[in-house]
Amino acid sequence: MWAASCLASCCAACACEACRSVVGGISRRSARIAYCGLFALSLIVSWILREVAAPLMEKLPWINHFASTPDREWFETDAVLRVSLGNFLFFTILAVLMSGVKDQKDPRDRLHHGGWMPKIVCWCIIVLLMFFVPNRLVSFYEMSSKFGSGLFLLVQVVLLLDLCMGGMITGSVRMSSSGTWHCLLCP
Repeated sequence: MWAASCLASCCAACACEACRSVVGGISRRSARIAYCGLFALSLIVSWILREVAAPLMEKLPWINHFASTPDREWFETDAVLRVSLGNFLFFTILAVLMSGVKDQKDPRDRLHHGGWMPKIVCWCIIVLLMFFVPNRLVSFYEMSSKFGSGLFLLVQVVLLLDLCMGGMITGSVRMSSSGTWHCLLCP
């Protein structure tokens, strides 16, 4: 029993050191990739919780306080919404902290590009705390996130159209000045 405990402790220490070295290797250039990785981790956590959290959430009195227990699908959706709410709060807090930063010379820029281990720990804590908030708050978030996601998609479409239009104008100016645009019109 003692040997198994020592082996488990060594494995945990090695895993923590590996995570620390990977997180410490995130440079200024790869911060976007790290944020995408954190978002991918949230998707994986949501998927896992959708599959396994329903029986656990049925037993939590502050979540399942209904006169008649809802079906399994409600608990699955609620678990995903709680992870999504945690992500929303985490990234909103980061956005508020980073507001007004104009370049990498600002001292708060270190918060954006560094401190990945504390960020991951804070993300885990915030997502975990979302399982202790009342159902009313999660229901409100569910309704408002539907509107917010539609607005987000609308902004993304406008940005994509602007990018395409700018590329088209730039390309047509370059082609007209070089005289090569005629070959594109006639096959």
